[in-house]
This record gives sequence, C-alpha cells and structure tokens, in this order.
Amino acid sequence: MALTFYLALVDLMVVVAFALAAIILKALDGRGFLASVAVGFSILVGGGLSWFIIVAVFFTLGVAFTWYQYEYKRKMGSAQEKGGARNWPNILANGGMASIFAVANFLSAGPAFAVLFLGSISTSAADTVATELGLLSERTPTLITHPGKPVPPGTSGGVTSLGFAGALLASTVIGVMAMLMNVVAGGLPALAVSVVGGLVGASADSLMGATLQRRGFCTVCLKPTEALRHCGERTAVTGGVRFIENNIVNLVSTAVGAAASLALALSLSLV
Repeated sequence: MALTFYLALVDLMVVVAFALAAIILKALDGRGFLASVAVGFSILVGGGLSWFIIVAVFFTLGVAFTWYQYEYKRKMGSAQEKGGARNWPNILANGGMASIFAVANFLSAGPAFAVLFLGSISTSAADTVATELGLLSERTPTLITHPGKPVPPGTSGGVTSLGFAGALLASTVIGVMAMLMNVVAGGLPALAVSVVGGLVGASADSLMGATLQRRGFCTVCLKPTEALRHCGERTAVTGGVRFIENNIVNLVSTAVGAAASLALALSLSLV
C-alpha cells in the first residue's frame, strides 16, 4: 500500500512538473494547468509512462504549430487567443476521451483501450496541426461538404490540401511514437491504426464544423470565428446549433477517431 502511494505521488510530481513547464512557457493558462494535471495524472496512472509520453508529444506538437507564424494568424483574426495558451475546455476537449480510456485501462487493462487511446490522441493531433497549417495555405479553403465552395480562412468546416497534409503528418508522428514504445502491438499495422484514426477523426471534426457547429463572426473585426468571444466582445451567431461550440466538436471527434482506430485494429486482429 505504501509503495503504491509513493508511486502515485511520483506520477503526480511528473505531471505537475510538465504542466509547470507549460505555464512558464505560456502554453497553458491557470485553469488549463489544473485540467492538464487531472488529465495527465489519469493517463500516467492508467496507461503508464508510454501513454503519457504520447500525450506530451501531442501537446508539444500542437503548441509548436500554434506558435508557428502566430503573428500572421493573429493579423488574420484566426489565431488562438492568449498567445495560444491552452485553457481548461481545450484540455478536456482534446484529452478527455484519452483520460477516460486510461481510467478504463486501469480498471481492466486490455489492448482495446490502448487502441482507443491512440485513436483519440491521434485525432487531436491531426485536427490541431491541420487547423494551424491550413490557416497558412496560399489556396482558399473550401467547405468539406461543398468542395467547390470557397470560404474565408478560419471558417468551421473549411479544408485545404495543406491542412490535410498536416493531419497526415501529425497522425503519423503519433503513430511512430506509439510504435517505438509498443503502445499498440503490431508494428506497421499499429501505425496504420493511428493514421486512420487521426484522419477519420479530423474529417469528422470538419464535417461537424460545417454542419452542426455554432458559426459566427466577430462584431468588432467582422471576421469568422469559432470562439464565443472575440476582440473582447461576444460573437454573433450565423448558423449551426447554438450550444455546439468548437470544444464539443473536438471531444466528439476524438471519440469518432478512437472508434475508427478500434474498427481497423479489430479487422487486423490486433485486439
């Protein structure tokens, strides 16, 4: 019992140290710190160090691409607020499903939970990098539900070939890391599980963004935005379901990506 307590305490210290580093680098805000500790601790305890490293890679990858050309994105009106610092809804939306799978794995360990975890994190990574790179595309985005319809950068459901390449890159990075640490047994098939889950989940995110997600524009800068507030003011609603905002879409898409990964893993007899 005492050994278990001390091991849990060490796990908590590791998670807190990582979150504190993110605070110092201004990659997290105060409430984001608390959420990241809760999510990170559950993943580290439930899945072990390898699972936590996967999440850390995703977080680092996402922040790096958010900061890349940040000033240009800010002038476009499409950059994340607070310099890209993650807040608690963002942490829970992108890591909530992963933490649930980790808790389930802690209660009854099995390869299926590892696959679900990998699919959810791969989706978060793919969607984040696709969004951040897509904003830098020289080509005008088109709506995923109407490929011939151009939309302004930052529009929910807008996609670009550069964004797709970003999604592929991110899901591949997560898959390679999972292979190296044997998170999911199977070598190259395990990589395929990550890539397919990430791409399916990111596509689901775009589809929900184009059809269900609350759409609006800033009443100050008059640019489209997914945020409830922009330029210090509440945004105007132009379409979608009022209460379905970006974080809800992100959470649901991670579940879709996890399900896609599990379906492929079952077909390949990996679980």
